[in-house]
Amino acid sequence: MWQIMHRCADAMPEVFRYEDVRDWFSSNYPDVNEATIRAHLIGLTEGGRAKHVQFAQRSPVFRRVARGEYSPIPLDERGEDPDPDQPPPSASRIKMSGNGAHKTSPGDRPSEVGGQRPVRTADGPPGEESGGAQTMAVPDVILLGSVGERVNVPAPAKEIYRDVAFQRSRLDAETSGTEWFLLSAEHGLVAPHEWISPDSRTLADLDPEYRVVWARWVVARLESMLGCLDGTYVRVEAPNAFVGPLFADLQDAGAVVSSGDVGLAISVSTAAPDAESVDPPDAEPAEAPDLAPVVQISPVASVAHELADASQAVPASDLSGLPETPGLYGWIVDPVGARELNRCLRLPVRAGLIFVGQVGGSGRLPAAEPVTTLREHIDRVQLHGLARASTFRMNLATVLRGHLRMATLDDEVMTDWMLEHLSVSSWVGEDRAELRDLERQVIRELEPPLNVDRVPFTEYRTRLGQMRSGIA
Repeated sequence: MWQIMHRCADAMPEVFRYEDVRDWFSSNYPDVNEATIRAHLIGLTEGGRAKHVQFAQRSPVFRRVARGEYSPIPLDERGEDPDPDQPPPSASRIKMSGNGAHKTSPGDRPSEVGGQRPVRTADGPPGEESGGAQTMAVPDVILLGSVGERVNVPAPAKEIYRDVAFQRSRLDAETSGTEWFLLSAEHGLVAPHEWISPDSRTLADLDPEYRVVWARWVVARLESMLGCLDGTYVRVEAPNAFVGPLFADLQDAGAVVSSGDVGLAISVSTAAPDAESVDPPDAEPAEAPDLAPVVQISPVASVAHELADASQAVPASDLSGLPETPGLYGWIVDPVGARELNRCLRLPVRAGLIFVGQVGGSGRLPAAEPVTTLREHIDRVQLHGLARASTFRMNLATVLRGHLRMATLDDEVMTDWMLEHLSVSSWVGEDRAELRDLERQVIRELEPPLNVDRVPFTEYRTRLGQMRSGIA
C-alpha cells in the first residue's frame, strides 16, 4: 500500500485534495476502500500521524499546503526508495518487535495480489476477487482482547499478556500483514508497541456503565488513528465482555464487524456456493459402507434446532402461520433490533433467538382464563398483554424502556417495536405434561439472553436484576 501511495503521489497535480486521490484509486485500484485511502493519506503526510505505529518509520510522501489541500513531496526529497526490490532494504522495511528489530524480506510478507493485500470490496466480503477466485477474508483491522496472565512491570503492550491463546492470536495478527491493536480494560485501544502498565482488572470486572464509555473511547481513538471507519472490516478477537459493548459502536461508525464467536457469518452469504464441496484433485472417492452408522439425535437438540431456525419463523406482524395448539415458541430478533438490545443491555446480543417459552404445559397458569394455544398466547399475552403478565414482555420492557422512552411498562411503543423487529418460531408439543421440562432443557441448550428467570447465575441475569431494581 505504501508503494501504491508513492505512485499516487507521482500522478497528483501540484496541489490536490482528498477527492483527487480517491478518484485516482477508483481508476487504478478500485478494490481499496476509502478508509484505507484516507488513513494512508493522513499517515504519509508531513506532520501527520508520526506516532502511529504503521507510519512511524515511513518518510512522508505529501505536504499539507492548506486546509484539505495537499502537495506531493518530490521523489528526491522523500528519503526512501519506493521500489521494494532495490537492495539494500531501507529502514522503512525493518519490522519492530518487542525483542528488538529484525529485517523482513518480501518472502516473509503475506501473499499479495497485484501489489495489494486482499481487501473487502463493495460487493463482497474481504478477500473476494472479482474474477470469482475464492480467497480468505482479510480484515482491515484486528482488535485483540487482553486476557489471561500478564507481567507485573510496564512493557510494550504486546508483551504484557502472556496467555497462550493471546500469544497465538498475536502471532496470527502479526503474520497477516493487517493493522492490529490491543484492547485494554484500563488503557482502551493500544498499539502493539506502546508501553503501558499491566491492567489491574479485566473488563468483565468493571461496571456495565464503564464498558459503554470504554467502547465509545475505543472507537473514537480508532477513528482518530485510521480516519473514517465507514466500510472498514474489523475483526474482534476477544471475550464477550469486550465484544458486547464494541459491536454496536463499531457498526454505528459504519464498520463491518465480526468476532471469534461469530466467525465470518456476515460474509458467508456471499461466498461461492460450491467452495467447500470441491474434492481435492487426487482424492479417490471413498467406497460407501453397506450400512451407514446410525446417529441418535436427542429430542432436545431437534427441538432447539427448530426453534433457533430463523428461516422457519413467522413475523410478529402476521401470526396466521402459528399453530393453534400447545407447544414451545422462540422469539427471534433481527440485526437492527439486536443492536438496540446490545446497546441497552450492554452485553452481547446478536441477531437470532433471544427467548424460549412454552404454552399449554402443566404448571401455574398466568390468568383466570388460561390461554393454551401458541397463536393466542403470542397475540394476546406477549404482543398485546400487560408486561407483568408475561416474563418475556417484562424483560424486554426492562431493557428497552429508556431507549424507547416508554411512559409505562405497558406503553404501546413496545408493541410497535416488537412488530418491527421480532419474529416467532414454534414447535408443536403433543405431550402437555412434558412441555415445561422440555422448555427448561431447550433453554439450557440454547442459552437465549432474555431467559434469565429459571437459569443459574449469568451475567445477563445480573444485569437484568440491576435494571429491574429501578422499576417501581
